[in-house]
Amino acid sequence: MPKRSNAPSKVAQTANNELESTDEESKDSRQSPIDFMLSVLRDPEASTADRKWAAEKAAPYLHPRLQTVEHGGEVTLRHEDALKDLA
Repeated sequence: MPKRSNAPSKVAQTANNELESTDEESKDSRQSPIDFMLSVLRDPEASTADRKWAAEKAAPYLHPRLQTVEHGGEVTLRHEDALKDLA
């Protein structure tokens, strides 16, 4: 029987099977990536390099970066005028 033109290669089939087994294993653990990183951070026996890696990767999820805000309003009071009013 001739091979179908759109059939995956044997290498691709093997890779897909490995991915499926990895997905099943990760579903069994029921631990999200952020929970894993936090567990590494809290593990006193983890190496400093591992804890640093976990902190670096978890930070964007726990502490979002501040965004630049463009002011679109009109300023009605100047700083210098406010200082004169204080004196």
